[in-house]
Amino acid sequence: MNSKNPLSLILLFFHKNKRFFNLVQDFSLSLNPFSISGLTKYIEKIISIDFNLARLLNVTHIWIFSQRRLSMFVHFSPLFTKKTLTFEITNFILKNEFPGQKNLKSNNSLNIFLFLNNISDKSELGIFLNKNLAKLLPIKKNTEDILGKSSRCILFDFDPISEIMEYRCYLIGNNNLMIPRTMRKLKKIKKNCKTILPQKRESTNNSIINDKLKVNKIRKIVRVVEIGPRITIKIPT
Repeated sequence: MNSKNPLSLILLFFHKNKRFFNLVQDFSLSLNPFSISGLTKYIEKIISIDFNLARLLNVTHIWIFSQRRLSMFVHFSPLFTKKTLTFEITNFILKNEFPGQKNLKSNNSLNIFLFLNNISDKSELGIFLNKNLAKLLPIKKNTEDILGKSSRCILFDFDPISEIMEYRCYLIGNNNLMIPRTMRKLKKIKKNCKTILPQKRESTNNSIINDKLKVNKIRKIVRVVEIGPRITIKIPT
């Protein structure tokens, strides 16, 4: 990974149950390779972060997950500012709790992109969220890259009225099994078009070109699967 890419530092402080620990692990893995994580029972270790080392590693944001009594929280802050947002975690679903996870292959080399939904620039909170969440991932949203190969989508959806935010992670990729078998065979034509075209008559060429256009349409059929984790958080009142 390029050392200039941003990194989110994700810390777990004072956890009491295994499921909450697994949530932090899932969250960190969903942002991989743009995250590093750790576990600490001592708040002093969080306060005494070596900021020079953080700058060297290009750590840009910090997420601290904590648990107090029956409530769970996540604190989000740009590392070199004094502003911190605290959210209460009201609900979450772990990655392994989504159906069909055993059939999905984990691939950290997937193209990853960020999508921010309903986050307005008309409020101070919206400006803060837009400015900082957009810096979590360096990869731009390129439609061809997203649809051309398997991608991982990180979604932040925010309701400014209730001040509830949803965090979700999706896997997006071509799904040829949705297409009839005879149509899937047309994909082989794309590899051979350049060698076949000069050897065929014009009528045959037109047929192959039409088949190639069908193949291009096939490539645009994608499968979207939520792979987790799913986290619902709100600003405490």
